Amino acid sequence: MTRNAEEGRPQLTGLEIALQWSQLPPEHLEIHLKALEPVLAREHELEMENARLTAADAKDARTHKLYMGGLIAGFVLAAGMLAGAVVVGLNDQPWLAAMLSGPSVLSLAALFVLRKVDSGATRQSALAHNRALASSASPPPADPAAAQGTSGQGAV
Repeated sequence: MTRNAEEGRPQLTGLEIALQWSQLPPEHLEIHLKALEPVLAREHELEMENARLTAADAKDARTHKLYMGGLIAGFVLAAGMLAGAVVVGLNDQPWLAAMLSGPSVLSLAALFVLRKVDSGATRQSALAHNRALASSASPPPADPAAAQGTSGQGAV
């Protein structure tokens, strides 16, 4: 800012300054221009620094919103998965409850909160899911005694 603005006087426009300087002799004008150049350079540097700081503040605010959004999304997702695990566990579906409350919760929470994916943890989560699916998909072994008992009763 110039001294005029700091003292409370209105800052002159370029046209007003040019009109005032047009009344000066050329020797004085050259001296004033040489004195004015460093002031204009400092004002320009100050404006550029203010613009840089404003842009940095806006970037920091956007980054903060992004991380807070990830934190909230991770919490909601983890809480929803755990609540779903409780609901399906109460409905006699333990394998589905185990899948909803297992390593997938940790993997997704790490993905949303930390914003990075650990390939080892992802592999372990996939293996745990595959094992759970394989064991739940296999039919229970047939009970031969029960099968004979039902057919024997029908003949009597």
